[in-house]
Amino acid sequence: MLTYRPSRAATPSMPEAKHGIIGGLFGLEVTATESSKEPLFASLSRTYFLNARCAIYEICRCLKPRVVWLPSYLCSALLEPFLKLSVPVRYYDASPQSKVPANDWVDQITRGDLVLVVHYFGFPNKTLPASEIGRRGGVILEDASQALFAKQQYQESIGIVFSARKFFGVPDGGVLATLRPNVLDGPELGPPPEDWWSSAYDVSQMRREFDLAGGENRWFPLFKQVEESFPLGSYRCSDLARKLIEKGVDYPLMKKTRRENYMALADRLRGFALFPELDDETVPLGFPVCVHEDRRDHVLEQLYSQGIYPPVHWRLEGIVPEEHRESHLLSRRILTLICDQRYTICEMKRQIEAFLSAVQ
Repeated sequence: MLTYRPSRAATPSMPEAKHGIIGGLFGLEVTATESSKEPLFASLSRTYFLNARCAIYEICRCLKPRVVWLPSYLCSALLEPFLKLSVPVRYYDASPQSKVPANDWVDQITRGDLVLVVHYFGFPNKTLPASEIGRRGGVILEDASQALFAKQQYQESIGIVFSARKFFGVPDGGVLATLRPNVLDGPELGPPPEDWWSSAYDVSQMRREFDLAGGENRWFPLFKQVEESFPLGSYRCSDLARKLIEKGVDYPLMKKTRRENYMALADRLRGFALFPELDDETVPLGFPVCVHEDRRDHVLEQLYSQGIYPPVHWRLEGIVPEEHRESHLLSRRILTLICDQRYTICEMKRQIEAFLSAVQ
């Protein structure tokens, strides 16, 4: 789930009758041609959920951990499964900038504790002391909600959770992929709540129509309602979303376009980039940049005024303890420019010029 809780001085408002906005919800996907299809999660056992949080909820419900250890840099929505199941949460220092994070927290892990590691912005996170966690009896789960094409990084982990909705146009869809097919032993998952799913489908169609024809913006108010009421529980993916995930998306084109757009942004904005270099395998979620914390909300306002809607990943005030200073500092400085497959190099140039003008 995209969690964006702006300050009063940086609240986005979508244009009512303007075509050509950059960012926001994906419109419903157009089915790919047969020759362009490329299956994801090959050779892994897969379970399809309504979203990534429902997958994490079900894993936690089945494993019944004593404590869940979460990285100090995370989306607040990630807390919801554990709060609903009344599982205590503890934090360890981790962020996209961590190269050699402190690992003294591992000494506090006891057998059966669940440790979540996040792969940020499409880039694999290789900093977790997985072998030591495994020796102490901890259970590792990889969260690849921002990294649809990431491979499982730790042989000790029970699986990796993906979120299709963050990468292309489906009304729902989370996936647990694992080499251990017996991770989940609960009852059969229930169908998506009908009223909610109908609204989610409608808003994805509306956004698709808006992208194609412009006109009145009817999708954004409904989108906010859908996000605020997203169900959490033992729910499976809709049949439509599963079909699109498995057979309806041009993944090779998605990879190619995202990487090309990212490199176009990096060519001009390398000095602001959280990840200046893109390796040969990574398929980015977006292009995260950092500005001075006193200027960040101004930069956001300037971009919103030009129809560019970069999300903030994430705002941590009141969520993560202040002692995790590195995470809080990054949270106050970051925003994520858009590089997904809906847009061309022309839109990348538009973002570059708007961003550079805003930071001056």
